[in-house]
Amino acid sequence: MKKIPFSPPDMSEAEINEVAEALRSGWITTGPKTKEFERLIAMCC
Repeated sequence: MKKIPFSPPDMSEAEINEVAEALRSGWITTGPKTKEFERLIAMCC
């Protein structure tokens, strides 16, 4: 069986802080971060 090497995640402090901010806000799926994400994705489509 072919082995796939393990690699730790590569996350910056800024990314970790954004996730922590979203979690602390209590708005994980329908809050302002989701709205902004959807807006940015829509610009690509």
